[in-house]
Amino acid sequence: MTFKNKFKENGQALIEYLLIFSFMTFIGISMVRGLSKTLLSSIGYMGFELTEQFTVGVCKRDCFYTGYMNQEKK
Repeated sequence: MTFKNKFKENGQALIEYLLIFSFMTFIGISMVRGLSKTLLSSIGYMGFELTEQFTVGVCKRDCFYTGYMNQEKK
């Protein structure tokens, strides 16, 4: 084995590692984007539901939260 062949093999390994690293980075970024979209939509839905329940109400009596508009008087 000569010095030239050894240098070629090291360069090829470096290129392969760079390709693997860039592929893993692409997958990681895609996962974070998908997770952030899911999280933002979930928080939006949860905020909407909480707003609806606190303004309209779902509990007629023996509620934890006593500020519902449709709550019966004791």
